[in-house]
Parts: sequence; structure tokens; C-alpha cells
Amino acid sequence: MSPSLRPWLHLAALGLALAVGACSKPGAGEKQPGQAFLDSQIPPGLSPQYFPPQGFVWGGYRNGSLPEARYGVASPPVNPRAQVLILADADYPAETYFELANQLLDEGYGVWLFEVPGQGGAGQYSGQKQAVFTRSYRDGQMAVIGFIRDIIHPTPEKPLFIVGTGYSALNALSLSTTAKDKTLAGFVAYAPYLGQDIQPGAEWHSTDVTTGYWDGIAHAWRASNPDLRLRVKSEPWRTQTHKAWSDLNSLHLPVISLTAPAAPVVVIAPKDAPQSQSGTLTALCARLSQCRVATTSGPDTLGEDVASFIRGVRPAVK
Repeated sequence: MSPSLRPWLHLAALGLALAVGACSKPGAGEKQPGQAFLDSQIPPGLSPQYFPPQGFVWGGYRNGSLPEARYGVASPPVNPRAQVLILADADYPAETYFELANQLLDEGYGVWLFEVPGQGGAGQYSGQKQAVFTRSYRDGQMAVIGFIRDIIHPTPEKPLFIVGTGYSALNALSLSTTAKDKTLAGFVAYAPYLGQDIQPGAEWHSTDVTTGYWDGIAHAWRASNPDLRLRVKSEPWRTQTHKAWSDLNSLHLPVISLTAPAAPVVVIAPKDAPQSQSGTLTALCARLSQCRVATTSGPDTLGEDVASFIRGVRPAVK
């Protein structure tokens, strides 16, 4: 085993120990209420670029009384100088981000994937039924904060960069306004949710027609893993997500952001994003300290944009 991989596997094992300690051990093939799904199968015919990274390990993390968050971790062959935490969007299971994870590993960064409770393959709330759910948008943020504190342990020498996409970009941006820890070195929000109406959506079917890049990847993983088919958005989740957006745009944010040196933020829009979003993105970025708006060709090259951002923030981090 590569020496550089051992600490990462140790951290993953620690996360699993925390999860097991929080509830009794289930029988073979069972998943207790609130427990994360940790055994996804690679879809047949999937291109290798979408495979799990080499040495990738799944784990579960429970913050207080919340259902288990679901996370995965992998380390590059070299000793990483920085770490990247990718927050999965509610629209996609975390497996959808394996391509992005592999791109960042190739750049020499350690990578973590994270699903907040109530979505994807993470643990479900009591009575959640078959829809993405949360009691409060703060549940997800508290799970992320606890995970960073208890599992990742970033340091000034090996800082952490947080990446959110779509709905999860709200968590990344919200955390950027309150983070006072110098080990959190920067935040990336790709194609963030911008407050528009959220439709409940429909249950997954094998015959669904996909159009977006990540939609097609997510569909393949769901086809092989029924536990990842949570796609309908519950009314409480939609309400809380819109509230998260409203709070992010509250008048108090500029004051909060300036109470401590803020880490840099980049809001990235796909080049084919509607022109009508441009003003909203600019206004959002203006509310945050050290924020800029950028564009990218699309999700398939997002790893290059994140790596470029990291090098710009920390030139010594290669």
C-alpha cells in the first residue's frame, strides 16, 4: 500500500467507526433507518473516466441526531498539498462526480465527496419516504462543518477547498460567509441555484430521456443502484432550499463576511448559461468578499477550473 494512501484510509476508517458507533450493526444486506448506502456497483458499459478513483473508499458520518451523511475519499499517488471537498448536488448521486474527482487527483489534490443527509445515497430522515428531504437547510451545513472538523482535519499546510454545484453551491457560498478558519482556503460555486421556482420532479424510470452531461452519468448509476434513485424533491426541501437562497441574499451578509478575513470565492457559470443569469450572478458575487465570476466550457472540464483556482489562491500549492 502506498504510504501516501494510509492516512486517507485511516480517516475513512475513522468515519466508518463513528457511523457504526452511532447505531447497532445491521445484518448482512440490511440498511438501518438513517444509515448511508456504501456499496454502489459500477454500471456496465460505463467509460473508465467515470469510474471510482483508485483506492476510493466510502464511509458514513453522523452529526448529532441527523441521519448519516455519505462520503468518499481518495488520495493521489503523491503526498497532497491541498484537499478538495466536493458537495454533491441533490440532483445527482455522489458517483456522478467521479470524473471531477479523478481530474483533481491527477492534479495532485486529495479529494472528498460528500452527500448531506436526506439526498442521494445518504441516510434518510424518519418518515422521509421516497423524496429528497430536509428539516432545515442548516442540517446540511452543520453536517459539512462537523465532517470537516471531525474527519478531514485540514491544516494551514494542507488547506481545504470546498466545491459546490447547483443546489449544493448554496452550502459552499453560505459557508464562505461564516468561515473564520484559515485552513478553509477557498470556495467554488459551479452553476449555483439562483432562487428560481423548484419543481418537484418525477420518480426515476429506466426509460427517462436525459439531456444534461451529468444527468446522463447519474442515470447510469441509478440504473445499477436502486438506492441512488431518490430524485423527487419534497415540499419541505424545496421550501428550505429557497429559504437558503433568501438568507444568502440577506442584508446582513456583507457585515458577516467582513467580520474576519474571508477566503476567496469563485462563482463559475457554464458558457451556455442563460444570459439572464449574468446580472444575478454578478449581484450575488458583489455581496461576498473576494468573489469573482468566471465561465467554463462545461462540467466535463470543471476539474481544470478548480485546479486553476487553487493555484491562484495558493501559488505554493501545486
